[in-house]
Amino acid sequence: MLEAVRAALERFHLSGSTLGVAVSGGADSVFLLHALRALHDGPLVVLHVNHGLRGADSDADEAFVRRLAGDLPVYVAEGGAVVGNLEQSCRQARLRLFAQWRAEGLVDWIATGHTASDQAETVLLRLLRGTGPTGLRGVLPRTRSGLVRPLLGVSREAIREYLAARSLPWRDDASNDDPRFLRNRVRKELVPLLRELSPAVEGHLVRLAAIAELEERFWKEQLPPAGPVRDVNSLRRLHPALRQRAFQDWIASVKGDRNRIETQHLRQLEQLVMQAEGEGTVTLPGVSATRSFGAIRMVRPGVPDSRYTEDVVLELDEEKLQGELHVRVWQPGDRFRPAGRREPILLKKLFQIARIPSWERKNWPIITDGVNIVWANRFGVDQRFVVNSDTRNILRFAAQISGLDESISSSSTSCILRKQ
Repeated sequence: MLEAVRAALERFHLSGSTLGVAVSGGADSVFLLHALRALHDGPLVVLHVNHGLRGADSDADEAFVRRLAGDLPVYVAEGGAVVGNLEQSCRQARLRLFAQWRAEGLVDWIATGHTASDQAETVLLRLLRGTGPTGLRGVLPRTRSGLVRPLLGVSREAIREYLAARSLPWRDDASNDDPRFLRNRVRKELVPLLRELSPAVEGHLVRLAAIAELEERFWKEQLPPAGPVRDVNSLRRLHPALRQRAFQDWIASVKGDRNRIETQHLRQLEQLVMQAEGEGTVTLPGVSATRSFGAIRMVRPGVPDSRYTEDVVLELDEEKLQGELHVRVWQPGDRFRPAGRREPILLKKLFQIARIPSWERKNWPIITDGVNIVWANRFGVDQRFVVNSDTRNILRFAAQISGLDESISSSSTSCILRKQ
């Protein structure tokens, strides 16, 4: 038992770190604290979340944890109001508090008491709810958010036998027998039935999760670089299996997680990528993906675009200007005459020729003299205002342009150079 925990700690490379131990008072977390006291060579801090859902019993759990901690530091917090699904809401509350305690520097890592039995149940739950290969990993041994799970190699039954043999007390949570929760029905009804068919089913499911995690790490190494904008042709060239994982990684990198992302959402992204050239938008839980020409950009709704900044220095034929220069965002109907063209052309048409994605056009800066466009970002000075051998007076114009969300601002200076 303890050797399995020791091996996990060595894999996690936690030596000397301040380790927070999430202790609810149940058997698994009691054993976790007991094992870490014996094995961890760094400071331990006990963490407890009182959700207050069972009245006096919840307070008794907290008192039990405080006694169990002995001389170790203890941090206790309330779970807060429950919103929506009870289990999910409580889990999210714990994760927020764990992240807060870690951000405050109270702990380096947080150990939770998830066991091999929990892992087997998680895999079954995900199969029942519908999952792909990624979901078969179950709960991860270690996460980027700072969680470690040293008990994934130990069964719930073995833990109770260990504690009972040493007269180490724990508290049982009556809600773990409530049939309203699907996990409890899986634990109480489905797992025993599967054991009748295959006594080693729990171990088989744990090994499946480990294999899925190993393969997922391999696939992750094959993924294209992260970023909100992806090239359509690059995505098309990926094997369909790798493309599905690229979609999931893409969503997670923009959204921050994969919550509520289902197979149907990945199919929508697939259609957006594989459709004939054109535009389109797919709205997914927490993100939206927009295709324009050969690129697709994924963003979180409500998050402002990246700020545009540019320093512009122009030399113009001063006598051809019809008014003072000022900076604004382009508008439909704006016409511009690029170098080498005889007639002005709609700026929108130039965007299409240059294959500039729609999201880059929103705060596209131009400089006008009040009547005509004098300069357009990326396209340069309008041919009509270019200095040539006939120019007598040159206007030197310098501006610092910045913009965000379809608006821009600028600061500028100008001076007239007289040609001799």
